[in-house]
Amino acid sequence: MAKLKIGIFMVKQVSKKSFKDKYQGFFIGILIVIIYYWAISGTGSSPISLAKGMPFMFDFVSRMFPPDISNLGRFLLKAVETLQMAIVGSTAGALIALPLSFLAARNIMPHRVVYQTVRSIFDICRGINEIVWGLIFVSMVGLGPFPGVLALAVHVTGALGRYFSESIETVDPEIIRAIISTGANKIQVVVRGIFPQVKPLFINYALYYLENNFRAATVLGLVGAGGIGMELLTSMRLFKNQEVLTILIIMVLIVTAIDRFSAFIRKKIVHIETL
Repeated sequence: MAKLKIGIFMVKQVSKKSFKDKYQGFFIGILIVIIYYWAISGTGSSPISLAKGMPFMFDFVSRMFPPDISNLGRFLLKAVETLQMAIVGSTAGALIALPLSFLAARNIMPHRVVYQTVRSIFDICRGINEIVWGLIFVSMVGLGPFPGVLALAVHVTGALGRYFSESIETVDPEIIRAIISTGANKIQVVVRGIFPQVKPLFINYALYYLENNFRAATVLGLVGAGGIGMELLTSMRLFKNQEVLTILIIMVLIVTAIDRFSAFIRKKIVHIETL
């Protein structure tokens, strides 16, 4: 009799659990639909409006051809300046984020105040858009590529700091314990136990932000931070659509070159093997 009661109780529990799981998924689905309806209606997103605007887009694109290369030399110099901004800003941000990321990793930093403080600094740095940082630094040091470099460095510090610290939190604790058992100090634990595990992720994130920062540096030119973005803005304002196409082609080619370079570096350092 007791076994029968236990069996009935277990069946009821399973039934309640399956009923709860079933309707929990249903309500989550309804909630997702409501959120997307709210977001779509709030932004005025409409496939009909998109379809109606296609002829205007085709007309705009058709007026870009053929590309105007009369100022190609100037555009290339500005593109090189933009690439320089991306390289210096990315490198500076990565070098700042690297040591700070260990202070923002929960498994490394036992002091909660330090951990929360550094995480908050990362949130502030990446929470403010590069354009806003560019405007701030333009007001500090004037027009030119240098405020763009500073804006990129600050934003990259926050972004890479977060990614680096979260990568550190995923390291295998057994390897750390094994190194500690040998009598290693904290620096040796970091160098021999943690860094080899996270190095591939660090390299991937850093190379990704190099490519991303070239695009960001282009936008920073719109606020007076130098680079090819100022040329793009000038050409668009003067309705020189053929020059706009030339600038866009240069940008795409440089991003493609950075992507190929990043893939080469990852293959050499991370040792990617093809199937």
